[in-house]
Amino acid sequence: MANRMSDFPSEPCPWLLYRSVHQQIFYSLSKPHKIYLKRIPALLENSPLLAHPSGWFLLSQQDTTHFSLWNPTISDSFIHLPPLSFKPTPKISQYFLSSPPGDPDCKVLLFDDVLGSIIVIRPDSPHNKEWTRIQYAESEYLPRCAFFNGKLYGFTSNGRRRQLVTLDVDEGNNLVIESLCYMPEIPTREYRFTHKLVECCGELLYVYIVFGGSRLNEFSGVHVFRLDFGGMSWERSESLMGQAVFLDAVGASSFDPAFGRGIEADSVYFKVNLPTKEGLYSFNLTDGCLSVIPPCPIVPSSSWRSTMIFVPHDVRLSHNSTLPTGKEEQGEIFYGKEDVSDTEIVQKQETSLLDLPLESLTIIADCLNLFDYLNFRATCQDCRLIPKLQHRQALQKFKTCHSSSSTMWLLLSVNDKTAFKFVDPVHDTSFLMSVPESLKGNMVRYSKNGWLLMSDGESSMSFLNPFTEEIIRLPATPEWIDISSYALAFSSLPTSPDCIIVGCRALPTTKISDLSIIHTTMEEHSEWLHFILEYYGVFWFHNSSLVLYEKSFYLLGLHGKLSILKYEDEIDLEPDWTISWDILEKPETLCGSFDQSFLLECDGRLVSIFVGEMGKWLLVFSLDLTEMHWKKVENIGNYVIYVSRSSSVAIEARIMGTNNRIYFPRFRDNCILYYSLETKKFHFDGQGTVESFYDTKEPILATWIEPLCS
Repeated sequence: MANRMSDFPSEPCPWLLYRSVHQQIFYSLSKPHKIYLKRIPALLENSPLLAHPSGWFLLSQQDTTHFSLWNPTISDSFIHLPPLSFKPTPKISQYFLSSPPGDPDCKVLLFDDVLGSIIVIRPDSPHNKEWTRIQYAESEYLPRCAFFNGKLYGFTSNGRRRQLVTLDVDEGNNLVIESLCYMPEIPTREYRFTHKLVECCGELLYVYIVFGGSRLNEFSGVHVFRLDFGGMSWERSESLMGQAVFLDAVGASSFDPAFGRGIEADSVYFKVNLPTKEGLYSFNLTDGCLSVIPPCPIVPSSSWRSTMIFVPHDVRLSHNSTLPTGKEEQGEIFYGKEDVSDTEIVQKQETSLLDLPLESLTIIADCLNLFDYLNFRATCQDCRLIPKLQHRQALQKFKTCHSSSSTMWLLLSVNDKTAFKFVDPVHDTSFLMSVPESLKGNMVRYSKNGWLLMSDGESSMSFLNPFTEEIIRLPATPEWIDISSYALAFSSLPTSPDCIIVGCRALPTTKISDLSIIHTTMEEHSEWLHFILEYYGVFWFHNSSLVLYEKSFYLLGLHGKLSILKYEDEIDLEPDWTISWDILEKPETLCGSFDQSFLLECDGRLVSIFVGEMGKWLLVFSLDLTEMHWKKVENIGNYVIYVSRSSSVAIEARIMGTNNRIYFPRFRDNCILYYSLETKKFHFDGQGTVESFYDTKEPILATWIEPLCS
């Protein structure tokens, strides 16, 4: 229920601000049940919000000649600035407020990129209360800035690389720009991105959010860098020092989660400016998970302007604040349930073996296989005193298992792709394993038969069996091929000379699609071969992976179209490959609009799975090869399906009660989400259900792997 208040609520937390023609809504992120309706004339449709650092808003009328400053936490705080009187009227593209009014160095800066000038005013200066236009070089482009330690930082686009600069308008109204260093280089080919500078805990951060996919609307990841002022260079940061960072179209703010319940530390909160992407997105740098906070329930999406994120100034950390100490995972390998508090451990003591000494418990554990050892250590406080297995010990136990596992495991790339985290979806256990030194920083691109196909995103690709530590190097891909944009797969065990590694991407024009294919084999002296095939028809890649089915590779496209890549090995005196590509007119797509799609083989059939926006519906189909059409599937019998962006697989259920399920790489309350074809609902702990993907976590770098030592 909404609360109507004359003043802004006093809760120190970030807020989402929605605006319509008639009113505004402040929606608390810490207490989402509290919704505040307000009607402030200066915030109505004819007053765009242009910037909001330090808890203050810079407002403008539609003619962009009249500006005001306003703080929603302070009554009667409107500060009206003089109108602009320059001729011709400036075309302002960017706006910036350096610090709050009252600060002796407070400046309002307007960037006119067309005429190459900065227009500035000092609201609190007794001698300079008029706007001043300052020209800058036409070759310099000055994007949105950040105020840090009394200085204004921005970055220019001189030449091929961006440069970090400081900007200052001295007392004589002269613009002083000092170049400091180059900005970090991040591959952006065929990607959409947004990037901001932000002050956080006495550090200057550069936050870079990447979107990929064929339509450039799929979240790909967040990169965070901190500036080393000593060496004047950027260093990659694996955390936000326990803080949260909020980004929207006009600003960036940091926030201490200790002041607001429900705000997650080391997370970047941001909006996706697409009609189908509602809610507030959150990406946690520590676990690599993406979450979506549902939009305000009383706000019709068609009735409101772009959402803004407001962080009150009085709860933000200053650069002298003391940081809380967070939990860090250390060591080579960690087994058992994570994040178990002392209280939870004490409550579980009734299940411990109270009469046995630790030496006896250790002897019992040594007799168990790897998976029972993990479960045994997680039983109670006494059992957790049993020594953790070292990496070599764990591998030895794994190799001696008669049955490696009764289920697939979810594999997550964590700690900036330097470690693997394995999660058992049925037994709710997990453990960490270090990535081999030579493959740290590599991304998992495909998984099959216990093997991972990994890529450094440039030219290096390798196979890895994480359970045996066996590594098989592949030939380097040509420098002119952007391997990061290819869908990859392999046909069989990498130890087999018949194994084929395939990568493909489609570049559609108006009526024709070009398919770029690379492939190699595991034969001695093999090299990557490259083919370009054309097809009269438009085919966009989606998040589905390649599937080998009846000696051909199938791929599901953005609009549900199915394409087939056929290989024929013709051997005369030398091996010769005949490759053909076809976009099938049939089967026709049975889903008009969907958010995710997956393709896999299940019980000898080619199966497709379509998921609606935020998981609000799910449909399963199997391909009828005789009539070439999709048949709706209501039951998959004794099979269980595991889906992810990089690979999907179906296996026979080996644990009672797990059949007829589809497991997703998503978490709710640290439990993996699955869809039951029996109940037609998403479950997360065997009993709890969810109606959608809101308030769940999706690890971006995740795949399923069957623990095998083959």
